[in-house]
Amino acid sequence: MIQIRVDNAERIEKLFEKTPKEAKKILVRAINRSATAARTRSSVLIRKNYIVKAGDIKKLIKIRNATASNLSAQIRASGPVTPLMKFDVTPNSPDTVIVRARVKKGSSRKVIKHGFVNTMSNSHVNVFTRVGKNRLPIKGLYGPSIAQMMGKEEIAEEIIERGQTVLDERLEHELNRLLRG
Repeated sequence: MIQIRVDNAERIEKLFEKTPKEAKKILVRAINRSATAARTRSSVLIRKNYIVKAGDIKKLIKIRNATASNLSAQIRASGPVTPLMKFDVTPNSPDTVIVRARVKKGSSRKVIKHGFVNTMSNSHVNVFTRVGKNRLPIKGLYGPSIAQMMGKEEIAEEIIERGQTVLDERLEHELNRLLRG
């Protein structure tokens, strides 16, 4: 979960003490815009470091917007670990060739010993390995979850930095817009 501070909240409320609803409106708009910008930045940073589609990221990063009664927004990534097939895997359909995969950008595909691509009865396609010497059972292979990717220290710091920058810019913009009419 990413948190961004509103440093000027008291100052803004003091400026608008005769119309506190206006102050809350300004804060809510600015907070919600910064949360959206932080989510966008997190998608960009995750895709910069990992081989994953933007749609897969966007589905799992949710925003709980600020309201007049709750002046905070939450950006939360949740979900299960990501099937290895969502990353860079060859072959990408059931075949008898050697399976290679890579999760992070800038790395090379690694051979997955005894790995194979299979389609399950529920149409789920993934890379699997056998648990023992028998044909069954098999286990699916997975990469990190979106939350784990987003939680990397360097990614989280940049997300917070972007959210804070947008929050400050939006507060200034909303104040100017209101004061200038």
